[in-house]
Parts: sequence; C-alpha cells; structure tokens
Amino acid sequence: MKIVLNGPIGHQGTEILRRQFGAEADIVAVDHREVDEQAIRAFAEAEILVTVDFDDGLPPTPKLRLVHLPAAGLDAIDLAAVPAGCRVCNAFEHEIGISEYVMAAMLHHVVDLAGRSERFKAGSWAESPRLAAPFRPELAGQTIGSIGYGHIGRAVARRAKAFGMRVMALARTSRDVDPPPDWLGEPQDLPALLQASDFVLVACPLNDMTRGMIGEAQLAQMKPDAVLINIARGPIVDEDALYEALAKRRIGGAVLDTWYRYPEPGNSGLRPSRHPFHELDNVVMTPHCSGWTEGLMERRFAVIADNIERLRAGRPLINQVHPIPEAKRNRR
Repeated sequence: MKIVLNGPIGHQGTEILRRQFGAEADIVAVDHREVDEQAIRAFAEAEILVTVDFDDGLPPTPKLRLVHLPAAGLDAIDLAAVPAGCRVCNAFEHEIGISEYVMAAMLHHVVDLAGRSERFKAGSWAESPRLAAPFRPELAGQTIGSIGYGHIGRAVARRAKAFGMRVMALARTSRDVDPPPDWLGEPQDLPALLQASDFVLVACPLNDMTRGMIGEAQLAQMKPDAVLINIARGPIVDEDALYEALAKRRIGGAVLDTWYRYPEPGNSGLRPSRHPFHELDNVVMTPHCSGWTEGLMERRFAVIADNIERLRAGRPLINQVHPIPEAKRNRR
C-alpha cells in the first residue's frame, strides 16, 4: 500500500501513520512545490494521497484510490481533476481549538484582561471600583450569531451556552442538531442574525455561494458595537467593505484569523491584506492558527488511518465529500 503525504501539513502525519501501519505501508513525504523525479514516481505509484492541495498541475496519479485532506476546507481541491473512481474525504477535529479561540476572542472584548493588566502595571487605578470605575460588560446575556452550524459552530455553541449566552445560527438545511441553538435560520435569514448579534461568527465553508456574502450592506446591518469573528475563510467577507467598516468604526471591532493573502516560501513577510488592518486598534489579528493545537494532528490522522482501513476492507468512508455518498444525497 503506497501512501504519499504531500506538503508541510501532510508531512505532520508521517510518524503517526508509520506507527499505525508499520511495514504494511510504504509511506513517502513529498512536496508538490518542489517536484523532482522521486516525487513524480511517488505520485505515479500513490494509492492514497494525503494533501490539502489537488489540481491538474500535480504529476499524474493513475493508481489513486483516495485523496484525504488532513484538514476540513475543500477550496484548494479541484474535484474535477480527481481521477475517476477516486474518493475524497476531509477531516475536522479542529473544533476544539477553534472554539476555545472564539471564546477567548469574545472574552477579550468584554474582559480585556491583558489591557487592564497593562494599564494597572503602568500605575492607573482608573478601573477600580474604589474609584467608581465604570462597569465592564458581561458575556452572559449577549448573543452570538454563527453563520454556519457545523462542527465549529456547534462546538462554539456548547461553550457559549455554558457562559450564559444566547446562540443564533444559520444552516443550509433544517435538521436536528446538538446543541440546538436558541434560534435557527436559513441563509436568507442572514439579516435577522446580523441585526440581533453582539458577536457574529463566520464559520461556513468558502464556495461560490458564500464568497463575498458579507459585504457593505451586511456589515451595515450589524450593531454599531458588534464584533465580527472570522475563523472560516477571508474571502467570505468582502475585504474592502470590512476594512472600511472597521476604519470608520461602523462596527465595534473584528477578530480575524483567516485572510486574503498567504505567504509562500521566500515571502514570509507578506501582509495578509492589501489594506493596513494591522494599523487599526479595533482589530485583533492572528495568522490562521486558531485550530493549530497540540492534539489536532493526532486526532486528524486517527480519522485518516481509520479511513485507510475502511478503504482496504471495502467499508463506507467517514467524511466522504466526493463522490457524494448515496445516503447523503438522499438527505439533501
């Protein structure tokens, strides 16, 4: 069994899969950005390819049976380029880290622990009740609106409810979900969610329907003190409209983990947007790392290993996204 791990994220699973399969699998790590004769031969022999990128620019993969993402997003996978008969699966498991990040983002805005510490270390007692300081907000009683209610949206909802928050959510299809939000709408109900939410969480996939779905008109529907949190994909939110809304303080702020430009080897100093978001004091920025936690790859490659075993045994695969399984098609 030939397993090829492509790119730096795929390489994270090298030792994990070797522990799992031992001598049963020939596991090779390659990088499609540095194709040489060894890489071309590895792609040609690959039965299983673990990668976050796939298009017709890769070397031929005539024996390929499974493309498995060590990630959730499909936006770098060209399904039309996948060989006939080959299946595509993804892996989640990032909802633990991302939901903790989202809670930290919201607590940052209501508690501002680091800011209060910094001001107090500088000698200011201005936030002390002894000097009749103004009250800070509480997270309890506030509303988070999740655009998308998949693995991440539901994980955030569990934690938000534990803090006493109200949860609103949008989902493409009405179905039983755990936990049930306090309000569940469909995509056409986006204005209602935006108008009612103190925190707007972008947690949906990037596709033709969601690209640019949050633009100038949608940002104008948010509360003037509301905070946008994007842990999904940058282009779901219009880049120009978001910068304008933040720079002119039409919304309260943003916590942004996903972006419009990403570095490649050799240009690691690239700014993530053509706009200077880094100059705005109402923006918290991180480099697409909200789900990058210690347990992530062990959990993801456990799913990948399970699917490899399922493939060998002829059993249904977990998280198969191409071709869409019959059972999933019937639910749509």
